[in-house]
Amino acid sequence: MNIAENTVRKLILRARAYDSKEEVEDFELDRDPDSSETDAVETLMTGEIDPIRTEIEDWLESLDEEAQAELVALYWIGRGDFDGEDFPRAVREARRRRTGSTATYLLGAPMLGDYIEIGMDAVIEADVYDEA
Repeated sequence: MNIAENTVRKLILRARAYDSKEEVEDFELDRDPDSSETDAVETLMTGEIDPIRTEIEDWLESLDEEAQAELVALYWIGRGDFDGEDFPRAVREARRRRTGSTATYLLGAPMLGDYIEIGMDAVIEADVYDEA
C-alpha cells in the first residue's frame, strides 16, 4: 500500500465535508458584507472555486499513479464492486481502466468519503492491507 491508513482517514473526513455540499452552477453569490447568512450559505455550496474541492484535487493529483489506483480500488470495494480480499485485483483493474484524471473521477463519485471508509475497513478486515 502506498498510502498510510491515517492519510486515507484524513481524506475520508475531507471527502465527507465535500460530499455534504450542494453542487451549484453559479457559485457566485451577491455578498452582503454585513450579513453572516451569506457565509453560512456559501459553506454549504460547492462549485469549481470550492476550497475543499481544490484541496482534495491538489492532494490527489500529488499522489503517484499507484496510490491513486489504490484509492479508486478502495472506493470500488466500498461501493461493493469488489470484496476486501480482492484489493490487489481491484488496484490492477483501476490502473487498467484509468483514462483521465483520478481527482475528477473520485470527486464526481457519490458518497466518496463513506465508500472509501467502507473499502478501507474491508481491506483491513480481510488482512490484505500493508501499512505504507
